[in-house]
Amino acid sequence: MVRQMNNQKRLTRYLAIGTVAALGLAGCAMEESPEWSADFGDSVRHTIALQTGGATHEGTGMDAVKAETVLRAYREDVAKPKSVERDIIFRVGQ
Repeated sequence: MVRQMNNQKRLTRYLAIGTVAALGLAGCAMEESPEWSADFGDSVRHTIALQTGGATHEGTGMDAVKAETVLRAYREDVAKPKSVERDIIFRVGQ
């Protein structure tokens, strides 16, 4: 009798686990395939075309010389400021 109770509990437990797993998988299922827009990925392809050397492309891009000039100016002006215009004061506990 005790053995039959243990088997029933085990069977009930397995059925509960199986039901929860089946419901979880059913929740992940998609009814239809997603509808992508016609221009999906165009911005990525356009950016790749702009960055590809010697490629024929329309639009404004940045070649290596321009990029180096901008990076050099950024490093000189922003990364190493010549002076601090005003101090920042933190008051804690007042």
